[in-house]
Amino acid sequence: MKKLLLCYFIIFPFVVFSQGNIQNKINWISLQKAEKFASKYNQDILIFFYKPNCEYCDKMKKETISDPEVIKLINNNFLPVKLNGYTKDTIVFDGKIYGNQQPVKDGYSWRHDFYFEYGKYKDGIITPSFVLINSKKEKITQLTGYQPKIQFLRGIKRFIKK
Repeated sequence: MKKLLLCYFIIFPFVVFSQGNIQNKINWISLQKAEKFASKYNQDILIFFYKPNCEYCDKMKKETISDPEVIKLINNNFLPVKLNGYTKDTIVFDGKIYGNQQPVKDGYSWRHDFYFEYGKYKDGIITPSFVLINSKKEKITQLTGYQPKIQFLRGIKRFIKK
């Protein structure tokens, strides 16, 4: 009995601690997984486009998408993908190949073609941007620029499937 109690008091805190951290961060997945799961489970993809060293992207990460309510809403309702809108990586989505036309030697100041196609807002692009894409790979909506928690929740809750 003592051994059982000892095991309980040693193991239980680790189990509780690990389960408590499940909702402490967004469960980002790759775009490839999101595309596969979107079709399979009829779920929407939420892409967070950011730019390294972007003041408002960092503020969005620190203040809005680190909030437990926002984390829970995203994890429970969307397939979340985080993408550097200025990456040099090749991206394949919906059978189309996207790249960044700026040579690597010239740095990271030019936007990626995938970001331009899906993150385009009016006549340009703005970081940060959240783009919602349905299971048919159609853009549903976009939340552009820094969004405080209340504004972000109000904007994204309209698109949660019941």
